[in-house]
Amino acid sequence: MKRKMIALAALLAAAAGGLYLTSGSHQQDPHYYAAACVVINDMHAAASEADFTDKLREVIINENSSYAFDKVSFDAASARGAFQRYKRLNAQDKTRAGQGMDACLDLMLPKTTR
Repeated sequence: MKRKMIALAALLAAAAGGLYLTSGSHQQDPHYYAAACVVINDMHAAASEADFTDKLREVIINENSSYAFDKVSFDAASARGAFQRYKRLNAQDKTRAGQGMDACLDLMLPKTTR
């Protein structure tokens, strides 16, 4: 009986630790907003989230130099955050974002990262 209690306590502690680690809010990588601008200026049209994310994955992965020691890995949560930020733009701002990198960065980058 004592072993079962110890095993149950260990299982509960592991579950609590896992929940704690996964429940923290995701820290958005501002780099993804700039990469999203590359996508926006390349696609020139509204895209589905899947198309946008696939193109964003290409941009992030292609930024890795063949000689880079620390390759940048794709972060789906940051990609989703960049897409959501783009989707929240009104139609006029979306059009402006597609007119060049400077205009897009002005719209996409949070004011605190500049």
